Amino acid sequence: MTEVNLDDLPAPNIHHHKRGRPSAIWIVPIIAIAAGVALGVRTYLRAGPTIHVTFDSAEGLEAGRSEVRFKNVPVGKVTDVDLAENHQQIVATIELTRGAAGIAVTDSKFWVERPRIGVGGVSGLGTLLSGAYIGVDVGLEKEKTDTFIGLEKPPGVTHDQHGKRFKLVSADAGSLAVRSPLYLRGQQVGGISELALAADGKHVDLEVFVEDPWANDVTEGSVFWNASGLDVELDPTGLHVDTQSLATVVAGGIAFGYRDPDHPGRVAPEKTSFTLFDSRPRALQIPDTNPLALAMQFRQPLRGVAAGTPIDFEGVVIGGVDSVKLGYDSTVHEFYSDVTASVYPGRLGDGYTNLVAEGARTGKTGPQMLQGLVDRGLRAQLRSGSLITGSLFIALSRMPNARPARIAATEGVWMVPTERGGTDQIQDQVASIMSKIDKIPFDAIGGDVRDTAKAASTLLGHFDRDVVPDAKAVLAQAQVAMAALRDGLTALRDNVAAPDSPIQQSTRTALEQLERAAFSLRGLSDYLQHHPESLLRGRAAGPEPKGK
Repeated sequence: MTEVNLDDLPAPNIHHHKRGRPSAIWIVPIIAIAAGVALGVRTYLRAGPTIHVTFDSAEGLEAGRSEVRFKNVPVGKVTDVDLAENHQQIVATIELTRGAAGIAVTDSKFWVERPRIGVGGVSGLGTLLSGAYIGVDVGLEKEKTDTFIGLEKPPGVTHDQHGKRFKLVSADAGSLAVRSPLYLRGQQVGGISELALAADGKHVDLEVFVEDPWANDVTEGSVFWNASGLDVELDPTGLHVDTQSLATVVAGGIAFGYRDPDHPGRVAPEKTSFTLFDSRPRALQIPDTNPLALAMQFRQPLRGVAAGTPIDFEGVVIGGVDSVKLGYDSTVHEFYSDVTASVYPGRLGDGYTNLVAEGARTGKTGPQMLQGLVDRGLRAQLRSGSLITGSLFIALSRMPNARPARIAATEGVWMVPTERGGTDQIQDQVASIMSKIDKIPFDAIGGDVRDTAKAASTLLGHFDRDVVPDAKAVLAQAQVAMAALRDGLTALRDNVAAPDSPIQQSTRTALEQLERAAFSLRGLSDYLQHHPESLLRGRAAGPEPKGK
């Protein structure tokens, strides 16, 4: 191969060209980069804190789509929905807007807004079109946090409502629920904000919210009662139906008032605790003091008597039955019922005051005064309160014919003697009457009546067949003889004697007597024809028989 000498090659000619303007194609990416930077800066400047809310269910929530709303204004968006570490709940990651950064405080509440039908009405219908979203109730605390426990239902009261909260304690919640209404004089002034069973399970704790300006109507003398459903009462005065509104019949409710409307007391501070009574009469009843324990032993069935059966003293309910227990007396081989009751003599008012004053004046103790009442016939008796409802009560009343008895006290409980009563007494009386009726010899009486009627019928037949026809014949003959005699005497009067002669006068007198005798005989005949039994029994009391 021939070698080439580089030195023999000609020198190159180098030309330098001037740099021109950049190409227009670079303008588009530059603008895109600038817009992206601006959008990123804007997003960074507008972005708020990120929080995590735990719910029991993610029903209706969608990452990147579901919003967070306060007063129906978007304040954030759900960016992620994932299972919690316990795999029993879900965690929704929410990115709030910078302007809503103040929402993330410790007492804020979150819930999923869905269509609901409850005691407060129908809510969340707008989510049927827009989809579920997370509602928020902004708290009032200043401490920040990014972890929350979500609610399954909207809270009964939000922080932006003005009023006061009060605590209620009830033995049973009945049909009450969160958002059940609260009434004052028939007008709704608030509602139940919280309801939960106590930790010991012995009662129910409620929180009610009373809106302004009615919050100041809750005083230290206020009483609350369950106004749910219909309060129907049947007593001797008639049928009574009490309810606050149709809403309380369906969804329940609470009402409050005052025992003494003229002196309601001072305004109650927030969080004051009250007792929730089961009815209005119980709430308005003056509290009883100084209870007296009584015991009674009934030797009759007590079906229908239980705890709460009223104890009545001369028409005044002074207490109620506490318990009923069945016992057995082996000496007479019979069952009996032991009844314990609590009574409040103070309900008798001035009557009890005067009784106590009499005891103090005479130097007698309480048991001695009670023994005096028992000596005068005080007894406990089961009675029926209504024939329609079949309700029963125990009456303490005076029974003049009661057998003598002594009271006994055991551990401060006074034993009151009893008398049979109620339906059991009525049954005994009916049985006694029926027993007396059974002893009447109806068969013998019927036989005697039958024999008497037969004899009377035979006697009347004899009179009709024998006596009455003969009597009629005798009367007819007497009338003929009297007529003949009258004619003869008339002729004699006309032919023999002058009108004013003594014979004439004597004859006239004799005729008149004979005529009266004929009339009497005719009356007697008519009377015997209508009353033949008078021949045996004599004439009945009445006017003398007269002739016709």
